[in-house]
Amino acid sequence: MPGRLESWGAFLDEARLHQLHLVVCMNPLEEVAQLSPQYHKAIAEGRLPFRWQHLPMRDFGLGADPAAFTRGVEQIAHSLRLGERILLHCAAGIGRTGTVAACVLKSLGQSREQALTAVRAAGSNPQSALQSGWVDRF
Repeated sequence: MPGRLESWGAFLDEARLHQLHLVVCMNPLEEVAQLSPQYHKAIAEGRLPFRWQHLPMRDFGLGADPAAFTRGVEQIAHSLRLGERILLHCAAGIGRTGTVAACVLKSLGQSREQALTAVRAAGSNPQSALQSGWVDRF
């Protein structure tokens, strides 16, 4: 999560350096407020130097709206096809991030096995049967 383990300013410097186009947040906003207050403030004030997409999911769980989740994954895949640089995040970058990343890779044409292998190699992975099931169904 931006600003959680590094300063908000350090994250913004990295985002500019890497020319980040889009940040996709899987955390409910109350979780962002608790873990990264400056990031939450920037979201609330509309002061982000990149586009921001919200696909909220509970830790170890799923999003409340499967249709919105599917649309969000498809939007991320479209942005990647355009060559945009995207950061997916949850609090630790593991379960929720791994779930969304695997679904995005499947949307881009990879098999379930290819998608999960790539996600695991990056240090993420769905962390619950619910999350794995969503990857399977996507």
